[in-house]
Amino acid sequence: MDQSRHARKAQVAELLLNAARYLGETLEPERVYERFHQLLGDVVRHDGVVVSSYEERDDLIRCEYAWVEGNLVDPETLPPLPLNRSGGGMQSQVIVTGEPYLFNDVVAHVQQAEGVFYNVDREGTIEQINDSEPAGTTAAMMVPVKQEGRVVGVVQVMTDAGSYSEEQLELVEGLVAQMAAAVRNARLLKERVRLESAEAAARAVASEREQAAQVLEAVGDGIFLVDEVGLVRLWTLTAEAVTGLAAEAVLGRPLAEVVPDWSELAAAIPVAEGGTRPRAVTLPVEIRGRGFWLSFVAVRGAAGVVYAFRDLTAERRLEDEKSDLVTTISHELRTPTAAVYGAAETLLRREAQLRPEQRRQLVEMIATQAVRLSQLADEVLLTSSLDRGELQVARRAVDVRELVRAAVEAVAAPFPDARVEVEIAADVGAASGDPHRIQQVLVNLLDNALKYGGGAPVTVRAENANGSVRVLVSDSGPGIPPGDRERIFEKFFRGDPQLTHAPSGTGLGLYISRELARRMGGSLAVTSTPGAGATFVLELPRA
Repeated sequence: MDQSRHARKAQVAELLLNAARYLGETLEPERVYERFHQLLGDVVRHDGVVVSSYEERDDLIRCEYAWVEGNLVDPETLPPLPLNRSGGGMQSQVIVTGEPYLFNDVVAHVQQAEGVFYNVDREGTIEQINDSEPAGTTAAMMVPVKQEGRVVGVVQVMTDAGSYSEEQLELVEGLVAQMAAAVRNARLLKERVRLESAEAAARAVASEREQAAQVLEAVGDGIFLVDEVGLVRLWTLTAEAVTGLAAEAVLGRPLAEVVPDWSELAAAIPVAEGGTRPRAVTLPVEIRGRGFWLSFVAVRGAAGVVYAFRDLTAERRLEDEKSDLVTTISHELRTPTAAVYGAAETLLRREAQLRPEQRRQLVEMIATQAVRLSQLADEVLLTSSLDRGELQVARRAVDVRELVRAAVEAVAAPFPDARVEVEIAADVGAASGDPHRIQQVLVNLLDNALKYGGGAPVTVRAENANGSVRVLVSDSGPGIPPGDRERIFEKFFRGDPQLTHAPSGTGLGLYISRELARRMGGSLAVTSTPGAGATFVLELPRA
């Protein structure tokens, strides 16, 4: 008898070992269930097998595998069943107690026990068994599926005829344990593969995003994204460079908080949708006191509206300067051209009637206006050379005294009644620069001082100052408003003629003078008190 028992245990051990190997060969939980069923069919007669899982978080029992009377039933067609914690129902009883059960009189158990019982036919139809109805199953073995001591499922083995023994229950317990281990390993591997795939996908997405970010940063336009609730979600380096707004100051905030006029700007920017071609619009934008002309295009996407913008401030300024140039030149040409034309017409038609003095005056007028036209052309050409960086200036030691005297003599002819007072310090040294360009700057400053001085004396002083030489030209005119003291050095800037009684001119003289000073390593600035004149300070490095 003992030998027979030992022999059977050896057979069971060998069976379970082979089962572990067989079940472990597949890495799909569904295939593990199929192989478990194959192994079960070799050792236990049955008419139905149901493998269910149990989740504590929702207390639901779900079918994972079902075979009834020769038919596989799709588990998805079977609804989950709630756990009965009072122990009613065979599956609930196994899950609550964690113990296997052998029922050799299922009909009597259903009629006597409390709870709700269900039956599944070969078509997968699930129906509740009433106390008055006989169950189709006569015997059943219910075995818990455990992982780390927790019940995570139930295996039901049923027959419609006959009964089961304790030895068969013990054998099924062993097979279920092997199946549970194989399913767990398969699921762990499947989860690992899923995580690795997810990680690889995440890396791919991150790589794509990085590449997209690199592409966006390589684009010369600033790009930003505003989501559906108005928060900025993307702000590229170009957007930072153009606007001066760092990404950390913008991201996650409504754009209107950093660009006060954004609501009006957004309303003026057409947003392309549904594959339509975006249309660019150029708008003036003020950001932290700086004015820009920005060209915007916008496209609506899944994450919000993507805006691309290009800084056209320089181009716009150039267009404005071109327009100003045409307007200024047209205006400045009109007077000398009319004077030359009138004098020439008079000489042609009335030369015989003119006295020698009258003829001389007309010829002098033509010569004077010709000089004016030549100066106008020279200013325009010099401005163009400065803008293109083509102008070359010399750097050598120059005598400031001689340059000041020469400049005063140069302006004496057009202003015969003018008074220019010259004060040159005895220790003033030589300056470094281009003598022709320095004299050009001084003549321009003296010319402006005499025009705006209202007949009052103009003072020119030369002195040493901290390693440099300074020449100061002062007048007693109306002065310069504080808001215009930098603007007067811009091209084509002209003060309000009604306030300053400004004479005509191209508006290029001070721009040219400052640019020449800078190219010689010096500077040109102005100080002024409204109503008390202005002082222009030309500072040059000492030789």
